[in-house]
Amino acid sequence: VADPADDPEAALQKKDRGEQLRQALTRLSPEHREIIDLVYYHEQSVEECAEILGIPAATVKTRMFYARKTLAEMVEGCR
Repeated sequence: VADPADDPEAALQKKDRGEQLRQALTRLSPEHREIIDLVYYHEQSVEECAEILGIPAATVKTRMFYARKTLAEMVEGCR
């Protein structure tokens, strides 16, 4: 029976990627960081974020798009 646990190299890669993501999150603008936090860590919907922040749902979607794009570029730049 194969061990489903990650080997040490895979575990280290996951840890490094997580650290890169945490560092990239701190470099996001406050507006983008707030949206990422609400959607991914607090599991709020677009409509809920819009209500919490007092902004239109379209603005939430736009911020999410640019926040994810920026995060991807930052993490890719760390490689």
